[in-house]
Formats: sequence, structure tokens, C-alpha cells
Amino acid sequence: MTATTVARCTGAGPGGIAVLQVVGDVNAALHLCTPTPNCPEGTIVLGHVQDVDDVLLARRSEHDLLLMPHGGEAIVHTLLKRLQAMGIEQVHARTPLPAIDTEESAMLAALPLAPTRLALDVLLDQPRRWRAFDGNWTDADDARSARLGRLLSPPVVAMAGPPNIGKSTLLNALSGRRAAVVADAPGTTRDHVGLMLDLGGLVVEWIDTPGLRDTEDTIEAASIELALPRLRSADLLIGATDASQDWPALEQTIGRRPDMLVALRSDLGTPADAHVHCAALHGEGLDALVTAVRDALVFPEDLASMRPWRLGATA
Repeated sequence: MTATTVARCTGAGPGGIAVLQVVGDVNAALHLCTPTPNCPEGTIVLGHVQDVDDVLLARRSEHDLLLMPHGGEAIVHTLLKRLQAMGIEQVHARTPLPAIDTEESAMLAALPLAPTRLALDVLLDQPRRWRAFDGNWTDADDARSARLGRLLSPPVVAMAGPPNIGKSTLLNALSGRRAAVVADAPGTTRDHVGLMLDLGGLVVEWIDTPGLRDTEDTIEAASIELALPRLRSADLLIGATDASQDWPALEQTIGRRPDMLVALRSDLGTPADAHVHCAALHGEGLDALVTAVRDALVFPEDLASMRPWRLGATA
């Protein structure tokens, strides 16, 4: 009987997901998961390897199984060691990964870019959707594909508003750690701060900019000026304020209207016309904000659609 082998089909280094291909008797690889999942041919299931990670399993054929854990080097190394301990021989990566058809080939090529379970779920269903597609592609399909592309290529979200309204407190609350300096003094944020955040399954680059105001502080004024290009080019521009101040005049300041108005520190009151309001210091309204931002970038109907996604389209 031919030896069972495992090949790493994604490159070395960290990534959203790694792909390991087991060829031969794949039952041992399935038994890595606890409990052992039922994974018949043509199915994709979620398994768990104890003390390692959740792993997506794709049974391409009787003797061909893909293991797809998160792409951290420690996780991949541990999985390979456990497979080798079962007598599965590691071989050089098969490049390109053999695909059943062009639809699956495109999906597999994009797979390492998927940073979240939501992105994976939509991506993994694309071969089935393309096989069922009637061929009637529309402009609406182009627009939807471009928005879905944000699942793989994080869009930029920039928040702009006056100083001392809680923008940095919000960023810290969303990130779950102290990512921005928070203080009562205006002008505390001297430069824009960028973080990658998972907002309900959509990873975004969140830009926290200095408070917009007229200032004689040359360093602060320079920081504001440097932040303006990021505000103008952001995929989603959020205007922010609290009940004590007016909405920022972004159309006059940077030449662009905000896509969304968010009221911060809503425990102190809520200004009129806010699309969303939250009190980050108390953890109130964060879920609503996360959902609103995600839905503005990738529409709920995009995620619900069963029509195929043209990979590579950009917004």
C-alpha cells in the first residue's frame, strides 16, 4: 500500500489559515480530532485538535483530505509533528494544490487570505455556487463581489471628530486592550493610531485620528494634517461627537461627507441624527456599532446571497 503523506500547501510564515493536504489513508488524520468527525467525501466540517486549535476538514475524495487550521507557525508545526507521529510522512508542498475544477482551484488559492470564520464560510461555498450558476452575471454581481472582497482584504475605517469625546476609549474597548492613550486633555492623540480589528467576522484597519480642531500647537497641527489623507481615502469614514459638541464639519475640513455618524459617551446624552450611539467606557452599544460598521462595508444581503463571488474584485 502506498504510504500516507502530508504536504504543506501554504507558505511558511504566519497567515490567516494554513492548508495541509493528507493523501492516502486519511483516517488517522481524522482521528486527530476529538471527537472524530464524520467527514464523507465532498464535505467540509469543523473539528478540534485537543490543545491545538479548531481545524476545518475538507474531504476532497476517499484518499484526499485537507486540514485547515489557523496559520500560526506553532499550530502548523504541532499538527505536522502529530501527523508524523502517526506514521504519516511529510513531503514537499504540492504546488499548485491539485484541484477538482477551476472553481475549487480559485477558492483554494484565496483560502490562506481568509482571516475569520465568516470569510471561510463564504469562501468555502464558492465552488458549489459557481457550479450551480446560470451564467447570467450582472453589474449587481460585480458590486457584491467587490464588497465581499473586503472579507479577504481588510478595509480601512477612519473615525474623525473633535478632541476629548472618547474616540480612543472606543478603540481600546473594541480592541480589548490599551491601544490608544486616553486622557482628558485635548490633543492627547498626536498621531493617528491604526489597529486590525475583527468586527463581527470582518477584519478592518481601524484608524483613530487626532481630534480635529484649530490649534497653535505646531506638533498637534502637523499630526492633524498628516491624518487627513487617511480620512479622505478610508473605505468608511465615521463622523463622531458627543452630546457636548456639534458634529464635525468634515465636508468643509477634508472635502468628504461622513458615511456614518456615531455618538460617543451616550451615557451623557445623545446628539440628534446619530446613526449609532455607544458608551464605550461602560461597554454599552458596542455590539450595535460593530454590526453597523460591518453591514455598511459588506451588506447583509451580500452574505445571504447564494450567487457566486468573483474572487479578486475590489471595491
